[in-house]
Amino acid sequence: MQKEEFDFTHEVFRQLIAAPGRPLAALRAELLLSEAELAAALAGLTQCGLVHRHAVTGEPLPVTPEAALARLFEQEQQYNAERTARLQQLQTTLAAIDARLTSAPGLAEPALGSGSELIVGEAEIGASLESATARARKEILSMHPGRPRSPAQLADGMRRNHELLDRGVGMRTLQLDAMLRVPHGRAHLRALEEAGAEVRIAPVLPFRLIVVDGIQAYAAAPSPDDRQAAVLMTDPRVVEVLCRVFEHFWVHGAKLPDNEPPAPADDPLTERERALLRMLFQGMKDDAISRSLGVSPRTLRRLLTDVMAKLDADSRFQAGARAMARGWLTEE
Repeated sequence: MQKEEFDFTHEVFRQLIAAPGRPLAALRAELLLSEAELAAALAGLTQCGLVHRHAVTGEPLPVTPEAALARLFEQEQQYNAERTARLQQLQTTLAAIDARLTSAPGLAEPALGSGSELIVGEAEIGASLESATARARKEILSMHPGRPRSPAQLADGMRRNHELLDRGVGMRTLQLDAMLRVPHGRAHLRALEEAGAEVRIAPVLPFRLIVVDGIQAYAAAPSPDDRQAAVLMTDPRVVEVLCRVFEHFWVHGAKLPDNEPPAPADDPLTERERALLRMLFQGMKDDAISRSLGVSPRTLRRLLTDVMAKLDADSRFQAGARAMARGWLTEE
């Protein structure tokens, strides 16, 4: 029953209750209904049990108001039950469609936090990286904090780097300036540049990171045991954030110098010492600072002693405060 038909059917019923026995012609004229509309309304009321015909005259007679109320309430309950059933069926259909879309590749947007995998073990990380870089087509970004790796480790990495560069894959790498203070580290960075990679150095880097073609990212992660661990991330939004982190340090990195530039006459601190003071001033612990600078705890203690002597400071906090007061820690 359409809405308009529903409206005038109920109006016909109200008029029949208000004036039983009223001539149908008068009812039709008052409600401005055609003969067909009135006949349809009476048929609908009869079907719903709200009107019955007089056994002799055939005149339409409404049921009592009490019976009409009960009948209308029953019909409303039936209508709501049917509507609830239709809504449940629709919900089931939509859930099935959503499941199909979610499983279809390229159609569903990944949920935040999906697309990550923890890889534990040096061999397992190496195998995953080998597979990812073998499929690289555009560019590899890498960031390497911590102490310089051994000559054997650097040589193994150089083999993969040459394979990538020979295929035309771009490469940008950020290294700690600690690499320049060991002969094999300096030689490795020079060899990278000569092979076609872009190399920059920084006094401090936050974590080890490798990004492949802007779609896969490997980042160092805490391990449940003493083995190396990395998180492989493929969520586009997470990878984009990590690329922005890399670009920030890349912009602030420096190209390879022939030798470490001397400090200005009015600033006796080297870049590494300035980075050390920044981390001290931020409240970082010694083990975190030594990892960030790529030095051993023993070397860190020697650096602290040298810095405090240069600043004529009796404590670490005093050294940081004096360097800040002289404007030596304002550059980021």
